[in-house]
Amino acid sequence: MGRPQSTETAYPEPMVNPALQSAIEAMSLDERLELVEYIENTVDQSQIEVTEEQKSLIRSRAAELQADPSIGLTWDELKARVAARRA
Repeated sequence: MGRPQSTETAYPEPMVNPALQSAIEAMSLDERLELVEYIENTVDQSQIEVTEEQKSLIRSRAAELQADPSIGLTWDELKARVAARRA
């Protein structure tokens, strides 16, 4: 499986301990989704800071989508894109 290949989200150095990464990659999809849910539940949302720049970007993208809904994806389109990347 390996690290994600997206240049948008790739980090210059691995951020996950290699042993942990191997263990995660050995998990089934259901196990990984359960792990994601567990991790999400352990993150204190009040400690996540969103910068003004990030807020501005979110508002800008939301305005773009509202002005032209055709630039967005339906849930089915998104699932198809994810499935194609994994193929």
